[in-house]
Amino acid sequence: MPFATDNEIKRAHDVLLKGKNPFDKSRENIIKENSSCYVQACPGSGKTTALLAKLVILSNKMPLSEGKGVCVLTHTNVAIDEIRAKLGTKADVLFRYPNFFGTIQTFLHKYITAAALHYFYGSQITYVDNDVASAVLLKRYDTLTFNNKLKKLIYAHVVSKAHIIETDEIESLGGIDILTSANVIKNIGKRVCKYDFQLEKYDWNKIPKDKKELIRTKKDNIIACQGKMLILSFMVDWLNNKIHTDSNSIRMETEAGAEYIKLKEEMFAEGILSFDDAYDLAFRYIHEKDLSFSDFSDKRFQYLFVDEVQDCDNRQVELIKKIFADDKVIIQRFGDYCQAIYDVEEKEDTENNELKGDNVLYIHDSNRFGENIAKPLRTLCMENNRTLLGNPDVHSAKPIIIAYEDPLSVLPKYANLLSTTLIPEMGDCSVLEIAKKERAEDPLHRVNLKACGWVGKKGATNKKRLIESYFPAFEKKKANQRVEGYSFENFILKSPKNVKDCASSIIQGILKVLDLCHVKNGTRRYTRTSLLESLQVTDIELKEMFLQEVMSWSLLITQSHSDKDIHQLKDTIYQYILKTLLPIFAKSITQEATEFFNAANSGVQDGQVEEQGDVYVKDGIEIEVATVHAVKGETHASTLYLETSYFGKHESERLSSQFKGIPYIGTDERTLSSLKVAYVGMSRPRYLLCVAIQKDRFDKMDSPELREIWNVVEV
Repeated sequence: MPFATDNEIKRAHDVLLKGKNPFDKSRENIIKENSSCYVQACPGSGKTTALLAKLVILSNKMPLSEGKGVCVLTHTNVAIDEIRAKLGTKADVLFRYPNFFGTIQTFLHKYITAAALHYFYGSQITYVDNDVASAVLLKRYDTLTFNNKLKKLIYAHVVSKAHIIETDEIESLGGIDILTSANVIKNIGKRVCKYDFQLEKYDWNKIPKDKKELIRTKKDNIIACQGKMLILSFMVDWLNNKIHTDSNSIRMETEAGAEYIKLKEEMFAEGILSFDDAYDLAFRYIHEKDLSFSDFSDKRFQYLFVDEVQDCDNRQVELIKKIFADDKVIIQRFGDYCQAIYDVEEKEDTENNELKGDNVLYIHDSNRFGENIAKPLRTLCMENNRTLLGNPDVHSAKPIIIAYEDPLSVLPKYANLLSTTLIPEMGDCSVLEIAKKERAEDPLHRVNLKACGWVGKKGATNKKRLIESYFPAFEKKKANQRVEGYSFENFILKSPKNVKDCASSIIQGILKVLDLCHVKNGTRRYTRTSLLESLQVTDIELKEMFLQEVMSWSLLITQSHSDKDIHQLKDTIYQYILKTLLPIFAKSITQEATEFFNAANSGVQDGQVEEQGDVYVKDGIEIEVATVHAVKGETHASTLYLETSYFGKHESERLSSQFKGIPYIGTDERTLSSLKVAYVGMSRPRYLLCVAIQKDRFDKMDSPELREIWNVVEV
């Protein structure tokens, strides 16, 4: 029988979309589907809304037959927050037993890893955190003597690697001739000279006295840094009794292998795991006890819903297969395998087939963009996407290719196009005017004009086209991202009004203060990750106390409406840095840091980075710059896709025919990867899509067929 009646679907629609058009036939069929299936949905199709409608209907049927519940697995807590926000009080019954709502990681920890940890080590989960696990492992590793077999193995591995040294550093250590003669460096280049810094067998008699200590320090830093990176890369294969390194594997029964396992098991006995450890122990537990979790899932759950299923990695796919059986639980997966851009080089085609199954339901039309944007996306996709339809109620402008000579001219030109591109059907308003209006209506007032690309930054020595080629201030948007502000108030007064983003902003402000106080992580500025690692190593409770303080400050900021409260809080944070953080590093407050704290909140200048991320600003127009991975799932008023170099070629070189409206029918992995990333990046906007292509590359692909789909602007 159908999952829901027409009346139930109408009531769910009124909860979610009151005043808007009713669900069409394809979405209605998905809501009514009551067997295992895969919902393949195009960008902006409203597939999550269809899933939410099913959950609204289920909330009115609780409890289900035989007291069973529903399991909803997501990839981020953001998805869970969205469910809570959209369903309101309707969500309460869904978040109670026997239902489970959460990330795949949380499900793993709660039902398998916790049991595995207790079974093998008699302990409970204390932390499942990569930062904590890495810090604890390194702290234990540092206590080992040099004669320890594990340390000897690490040393031998580091010595065998090449350690490239830059020319300016060679000069500071004594010059090419002296260092080559003393076996400190060795030329390993053929056409271009590249020098490898050696780690043993120096002829100290040939090294000037004033350079010996510098060389020793350089050597010790390489050994320490590379050794830590190596041991953190080790992966335990419990089923085959191996430890995989970056180049080979070690048997667990060897002395070095046993020492490493001892370090890990000491951590497990204290309940400290990385995310990889959580999966490894879970699968070890399932294998050694020959467990059948399908009996557990069958008794507790009638339905399993997996959102954004294309983002599941191999371990998550395997976990879902081991726990849920299609013949016992109704499994419905929602996603778009054309947007599977995480680990695009590592995903196997068989994985997508396993996730899809035989019963595939489609949503071909997008609610996000109109026909002008749908047209190029039909061929800029990993498969012939001819069934993709634009939304006739969304008036998208004809996409624009910006053919440039200087990459630094692209963002200014894009800002100009936002002001001059008009949407006649919307009263001849410019895209910029529409974007400002929609941003003002957004409760979080998020930047909705974006520029994105695949490859962010590789450092100054890389001459290929990257996001930083267009925007030199670019920093990848990660948890440890560094951002610049002009006063501490920039970090707390303009924070997004949710606690998580606010906490991240406060930490960035504190990192800025530490930098102004000359607190360094070796020779580098601290990042969020390295600061938390340092606090963890100093005192096991210090990191948690710091994070608790940050969260309490974030709550005050998001709940306060008084400037007086904010300024009092700023003083509280200042005192915390002065009396708690700086003494840890044996540093005191500097004049620059004090001025940074006392400075009033200031605006952002043209072309500079705003405190809340990589935001280019020109004439008051704010354009956020990010990687495609960072904007996945977002909807923008307008998007500029910045082509970058990936494995030696740019998108315009691999996808020239697809820009002209010709579907790709080949199997080249690099081309398919480029199509997946391009499809995700170019399907974000509602009103205007722009793509930046170097002029000499564009000239090779220019054609009447291309210009039928794209307008072209040269700059």
